[in-house]
Amino acid sequence: MADIQPIIRFENVTKTFPHNPNVLENVSVSIMPGEFVSLVGPSGAGKSTLLKLISAEEIPTEGEVYFNERPVGKINRKHLPYYRRNIGTVFQDFKLLPQRTAFENVAYALEVDGVSTEEINAQVPEILDIVGLGDKMHKFPKQLSGGEQQRVALARALIHRPKVIIADEPTGNLDPRSTDEIIHLLLEINSFGTTILLATHNKGIVDNIGRRVIALDDGHIVSDEMHGKYVVPAPKTALKL
Repeated sequence: MADIQPIIRFENVTKTFPHNPNVLENVSVSIMPGEFVSLVGPSGAGKSTLLKLISAEEIPTEGEVYFNERPVGKINRKHLPYYRRNIGTVFQDFKLLPQRTAFENVAYALEVDGVSTEEINAQVPEILDIVGLGDKMHKFPKQLSGGEQQRVALARALIHRPKVIIADEPTGNLDPRSTDEIIHLLLEINSFGTTILLATHNKGIVDNIGRRVIALDDGHIVSDEMHGKYVVPAPKTALKL
């Protein structure tokens, strides 16, 4: 049997900006398929830059980032939209379109790819059901709680059935109950094989999840270890990712 290859691999990656040299410096790390990895560290440690390198929003100054052993920095610009379908991204501030309903916010990700109305009408309700919002698909963002808005954002991230979900401080604007719901949902999605990368400042989240934790400080990986304990709740909805 062939060895399982990393889904994401950083090889001696350095990233500098004119105003901020060595945001990341000589970083080498591998993420295996199906892992749930928390990225922790103070503001400015390099967490968001590391995530942007994976989605090819930034390219390394030195070194190489690989996705399924394919060098991300060498992907032709016209092929980047296809590559990015492998990666769903969730942010702290939701980034929903305020004049579109939950359904329309998720559907938009398919519309821009030319997916048929018939397919959109089949896929979007299914994804919204997965995140527990099947009964609120026609609500506008202002009619939803912060936790519900983040679940819409997560549904949008899932719509292409990505191999990886990048969650950059996804609970930063949420109350404790909504935070718990989003983390439970990410763990549930991970249990079906999707790789999760979670960047967070919340020590309580990391302590409870009980999966791999990579700590960054001043552009360097300072630790990489298992941490804490967590019991995954029984799924409320059957996921079919």
